[in-house]
Amino acid sequence: MPSKSYINFLHIRMDVLKLIETHTYYTKNKSSNTSLGHLTRSAIVMLCAAWERYNEDLLIEAIENICDSITDVNLLNKKIKKTISSKVKLDKNESKPIELAGDGWKSVWKSYAVSETKVLHTPKSNKLKALFDTYLGIPDYTRIWSTTNPEEIDAFVSVRGDIAHNGNKASYANINKLRVYQDMIIDNVINIDSNIADEIARMTGSADLPWEKNYYTDLKKYK
Repeated sequence: MPSKSYINFLHIRMDVLKLIETHTYYTKNKSSNTSLGHLTRSAIVMLCAAWERYNEDLLIEAIENICDSITDVNLLNKKIKKTISSKVKLDKNESKPIELAGDGWKSVWKSYAVSETKVLHTPKSNKLKALFDTYLGIPDYTRIWSTTNPEEIDAFVSVRGDIAHNGNKASYANINKLRVYQDMIIDNVINIDSNIADEIARMTGSADLPWEKNYYTDLKKYK
């Protein structure tokens, strides 16, 4: 089984598939003057939501896996330790340093990461790079996107933003463009999921991967 984050991504993507199916049905049965732009716009918004949620979930799942494998905070990489330390120093809760005692650093690390994912909102490459650098010490998250150009992801997210802000006045995205976006996101998510598994194994010094690399795009295959 792949990461829980990937499985959740497939669940969210179901709405995209249903919208594409609806578009296909009405294309075959609609009158020539009926616009179906609302379906492609909705699908793009949902696809971007799935992409954003995947990255948020993956960051937290990676942290949980590392916490389950490491008992000594000194085994974390330098950037992660720096992040935990600096966040605690800046925390307005004066008793926050006490929470680091024992295994407390694990919950502190995760809680700060969770808080930051909640304010992500725009999952463009620069924001994701900053997030994964800060909390996992991966200096360039996009370097593991070997199947996708980060600029293409950013362009897709910008299209979602245009739709979110302008509704039916946004630039038209046809069904073929939607399919291109979907294939791009799916390929990139699978690529990321596989490479992050390797990163976690490396960080923890484990010979075993945190999850299997058996990727399907059909959610039914995992049931």
